[in-house]
Formats: sequence, C-alpha cells, structure tokens
Amino acid sequence: MTNAIADDVLAHEDRRWAAQIDKDLDTLRTLYADEMSYTHSNGFVDTKSSFLDAIRDRKFDYRSAERLDETVTVIGDTAMITGRAKVHVVAGGRDVNLDARFTVIWVRRDGAWQFLCWQSTSIAKP
Repeated sequence: MTNAIADDVLAHEDRRWAAQIDKDLDTLRTLYADEMSYTHSNGFVDTKSSFLDAIRDRKFDYRSAERLDETVTVIGDTAMITGRAKVHVVAGGRDVNLDARFTVIWVRRDGAWQFLCWQSTSIAKP
C-alpha cells in the first residue's frame, strides 16, 4: 500500500467526522454507502437512513472527535482503519465523552471511497 492511498482514506475519514459534527447531511449521504452499518459502543446499530435521521434530529449531536493511534490497511478496494477515538457527543439529551477503540471500513467504488462500517468498543475506565 502506498502512503498516498492511506492519506486519501484518512482524508475521507476527516471529512466524514467534520460532516457529522457540522450536521452536513448532503456530504454524509454522499460518503455513506447504501449498505452502511454503524455499531455504537453500546451495541446499538444504525443503518444509513436511521443514522442520517438521528444526526438530523440531533439524537446524536456530535460535538468533537479526536482520533489517535490510527492504522490503515488497504486490500484491493477495501480500506480498514483501526485506532482510538475520544468523542464528545450529546446522545439522547445526555452529554457523553466516549473513549473507544474503533474499526472503520471504507470501500472504493468507481474510483470513489465510501464509508461502509463503523464498530466501536468503549475503553473501560480504571
């Protein structure tokens, strides 16, 4: 894998997070694959449609996200990012500061990267 591909995928991930925080639904509709699955750290799963609705309705009001220790693995037209995220979100009216390990899958279709999957697990506090 070249660094250029990893950099491109990470730039798309930056764009996705910025759009989630900005509630930019048009950008998210473009970035999210139709088959998208978003598994939250509590085990709740959203589809593309339900996640866009939740962001629009501020059920999930993302305020900030810091990604750490990211590793990108590319196999063909699939890219996997693993790492750690510190996310501030207002979820269901509750202020949540999440510290989690995550896995993200992006797929390249017709030359464009699309966000396919997010899975996160909370890091237990000692």
